[in-house]
Amino acid sequence: MNKRLLSLLQRGCMINRRKLVSGIGCALLVTLTSCDNVEWGGVQVSVREPEYESPASLEADSDTLAEVSPLEMPTGPLLFHVLRTDDAGSATIEAVAELVVGELKVVGPQSADRSADYASEFVGRYFEPDQPYVLYRDGLRVGTFYVVADAVSGSGLCLDLAATGRIELRPGADTLSEFTAWPAGAWAGEGELAAPETRGDMRSLAQILARRGLEESGVGGAIRIRNPADLRALDVGAGRYGFAATFVTGDTLGTGSPFDSAGSVFLVADYNAASGFFPLFFDAAWYGAGEKRVLRWLDAADLIGDGEAEWLLRAYGDTNDWYEVMAGADTSRSVIWTSRRPECDAR
Repeated sequence: MNKRLLSLLQRGCMINRRKLVSGIGCALLVTLTSCDNVEWGGVQVSVREPEYESPASLEADSDTLAEVSPLEMPTGPLLFHVLRTDDAGSATIEAVAELVVGELKVVGPQSADRSADYASEFVGRYFEPDQPYVLYRDGLRVGTFYVVADAVSGSGLCLDLAATGRIELRPGADTLSEFTAWPAGAWAGEGELAAPETRGDMRSLAQILARRGLEESGVGGAIRIRNPADLRALDVGAGRYGFAATFVTGDTLGTGSPFDSAGSVFLVADYNAASGFFPLFFDAAWYGAGEKRVLRWLDAADLIGDGEAEWLLRAYGDTNDWYEVMAGADTSRSVIWTSRRPECDAR
């Protein structure tokens, strides 16, 4: 029996409740609703549970209604790199790595199709206006960075998670331009920073060490050692006058492919009164297009909690730049982590 027939019987019971026929109609209704088949005016009526047809709009492919997988956002504290861009305190901040159980992980989306969602969620977590980050140099706290606005760029797996902002520095650190940064409470490092001292002969001695290193290592190509592209005094090793220097030939210290071939030298040196300057680390290479890896010093700190200071470096290639962390002792240092993604070199 269809719904219309049941409805008519119910109405009949209500309208004729004081008439004799109401008893007949209601009795028949009970009979119809409790039997499978009945006679109704000579017509065989089948009574069964109603069946409803699903609307076509609900008949979707399994992919359409599949649950969207959650974004794999960072769970550990993030290490950032801060660069001051003018004397007024303007600066940029860029995500370097995530620290998880003593290991560094690359920060970024795991799938290219979730890139926009990842960027939006990252900005909401880390780059809200006035969000503070603690600045460090040589493992010591030297100031604070405050976010002004996000400056995320790139696409797919190759996002540059950056923001603009302003910095406030403690006395003694106002001559510095680059820092590592952590969210407030994620890293300890109290104490007063003694800004590294620069000797007047440091530039010329850096050139001498670079030439000697090339002679001893036998690096091919005519790498000309002139003024360093980057020279900075460091508190590294046991001496007072450590430094790092980068030299380039036929190229620039930054992203960009050389026209033909080029060379680079990166060295870190220490100093003692008895013997003068001596190298702690030396790296040199002659390269062509597509093979570029030019290094620049950023900072030294115990990044993975092993009690030793690792070196945080910035590397520049033909089309991309990335971060590297070196660890080891004396001159036997090697890269233990890199943020480089080969798929981003071709963008």
